[in-house]
Amino acid sequence: MDILVKKVKSTELLEIRSKVLRNSSNYEFCKFDGDNMKSSIHLGVYNDKKIIGGVSLIKNNSNYKNLTNCYQLRGMCVLKDFQKKGIGIKMLIEAESRCKNLNIENIWMNARKKAANFYLKLNYIDSGIHYEIAGIGLHYFLYKNLK
Repeated sequence: MDILVKKVKSTELLEIRSKVLRNSSNYEFCKFDGDNMKSSIHLGVYNDKKIIGGVSLIKNNSNYKNLTNCYQLRGMCVLKDFQKKGIGIKMLIEAESRCKNLNIENIWMNARKKAANFYLKLNYIDSGIHYEIAGIGLHYFLYKNLK
């Protein structure tokens, strides 16, 4: 499979966010605070010119841990037919690489329970903080030091 990870506009991720993360909800529900900040980075994964995955990096302080110089990883998703094929790993490596190039020290996220092990296997740290996000479910606060 020939895939390409490239920088995109946040609006290009709304459809895939809706399909994968929000049960095909209205696109308005798929926008994130910070999507339009100049410092935000949005990556799309393409296969044969069709978007099959995406992730956003938003410069945002953590609510749960005092992490310095950090980005929040948000909305990481891959279409069901393309999951478990290494696409998520490629996307995460690219996201981390872009953060390292900006001298960012930490990445953090609110990881869904069903996705937490994916990140833990890639050296993210479980803070032990778990919480419900209304309408979505149980999440884990995970982070990784990039230095």
